Amino acid sequence: MNLQDLVYFNHLAKTLNFTATAEHFYISQPSISMSLKRLEKELDTVLIDRKRLHKNLRLTETGEILLKHSQHILNTIDIAKEEIHDLKNQVVYFGFLPTIGGHFMSKLMPHLGKFTNSLKLIEEESSDVMLDLVSTGQVPLAIIGSDQPVFTDKNLIQIPLVTQDLALWASPDNPLAAKDIVRVEDVQQEVFISLAQGYTHQRVFEQWAKSNHIEQPKTLFTKEIQTALSIASSTNMLAFMSEILVKDHYDLVKIPIENAPKFYISLIINKENNVTYFQKEFNDIMIELVESYAKKPLI
Repeated sequence: MNLQDLVYFNHLAKTLNFTATAEHFYISQPSISMSLKRLEKELDTVLIDRKRLHKNLRLTETGEILLKHSQHILNTIDIAKEEIHDLKNQVVYFGFLPTIGGHFMSKLMPHLGKFTNSLKLIEEESSDVMLDLVSTGQVPLAIIGSDQPVFTDKNLIQIPLVTQDLALWASPDNPLAAKDIVRVEDVQQEVFISLAQGYTHQRVFEQWAKSNHIEQPKTLFTKEIQTALSIASSTNMLAFMSEILVKDHYDLVKIPIENAPKFYISLIINKENNVTYFQKEFNDIMIELVESYAKKPLI
């Protein structure tokens, strides 16, 4: 089967327009028609019903089947091309969270030497999403945050990096800002701002509120860390955050929480992932660096 014929068919099956498909690929309309006929001859079927009694073209049942599989085939080929390109160019992948990863990478990069020009960052905002990407082998390694000190997935290597107490952050004008530590009874009637569902902080916040019997806390949720911090700095709302996310936000005061929940930051690696030699070398160096820095805190 001619792969280009499959490419043309995939576009034609979606648009059901010979002219538009030809224009998309900068070829003549007869070329698209000939490509379709080659596929139909090879598969011994009619893929697109083009009888004149129909006002519009339509896919036949076999056309629908080929469309479904052609999309999968073309996606797989694109992935293969990318992997071959990365292998030839010795690209290494690293799961990167702009907040947590951004903090540590500035300290790790000077020690990565030959990898700096080959590094490809796979960015996500959520540690939960990144954990899933590493667990399923889509990303070989990443630095993430978690509410659990140890992951149960046997396919993961976990190197602990930093453990932090979560705290409340408020503007200096907030009456609670003068306290050395706050207790649950101090914040029962306060309005909180926290990261939205899908973020580790949101799950930790809900667990903390529930375990301390704060029933239905008044909470504003946001997907943007800077939005949460900006609102906290300009209102009396209390931001529920780990210190690493509030770096350089000098207009906020940290208010420690009694019996504060923990936030665990680790390097995780999928040990079952079939990676290139260059990627494995990068993984090993990252493990060595994180183990070294874990003994001498990076923050």
